[in-house]
Amino acid sequence: MRRLALQVALAGTLLITVVGCSSGNKMQETNSQPLAPSTKVEQKLTVAAASDLTMAFKEIGQVFEKNTNSKIEFNFSSTGTLAQQIENGAPFDVFAAANISFVDGLKEKGKVIADTQQLYAQGRIGLATTVKSTLQIKELKDLLDPQIKKIAIANPDHAPYGLAAKQALQKAGLWDQLQDKLVFGKNISETLTFITTGNAEAGIIAQSIAKPDETRFQLIDPSLYDPLNQAIAVIKGTSQEELARQFVLFVNEPDSRKIMQKYGFAPPPELKK
Repeated sequence: MRRLALQVALAGTLLITVVGCSSGNKMQETNSQPLAPSTKVEQKLTVAAASDLTMAFKEIGQVFEKNTNSKIEFNFSSTGTLAQQIENGAPFDVFAAANISFVDGLKEKGKVIADTQQLYAQGRIGLATTVKSTLQIKELKDLLDPQIKKIAIANPDHAPYGLAAKQALQKAGLWDQLQDKLVFGKNISETLTFITTGNAEAGIIAQSIAKPDETRFQLIDPSLYDPLNQAIAVIKGTSQEELARQFVLFVNEPDSRKIMQKYGFAPPPELKK
């Protein structure tokens, strides 16, 4: 009996040893298997951009997203409104203004990263009517036509393109004469909507948002208004500074510049060849 008990004990010990070794080998095999490659998390960039950039930046953004495996969320509004939001702490990563003065103002207040600021375009304004209109508007004085009851421009108090429209009308000696006809859009996109919906018979808009299938457009002599030099910069405190810097540089890449020119933007003075 004592011999049988000893044999049983030895068999049990052997079984435990075999099982333990087997488990250890399986664990070792599992640990030695190569890890699956990690999936890179898509980065997100929030860009505050002037309304005149709507079509051009959406196209540029699509290319940038593809090249960087990122996602861009655009917030289009009047430059003045966006600048005020940034000053109040809005969580934007990049600011693209329709006039450099707004970026300069934020830089003075420490709201943008100074070395990221650069000009990227020069905007143009022109007269616009719907394609269905029978009005012949070729120069500013044509806005005196009695058939024109309402003329839409962006609010000159916070929209650079509205200010340019006001300057052009003033230099042409028409500002006071047209006061009763003027209606103000909160930004240049809303100004276009006033025209296309018939709430204004004519207006002054950015060339960049004039669609040939919707509007007839006639450029206004650029000597009648201050140059619309447009600037871009990275917002100080962004959590996506590296990606934001990449986007700012990308806007001035040759392919992006071609897109900007397609929508009627001229390069700013130092970028002209």
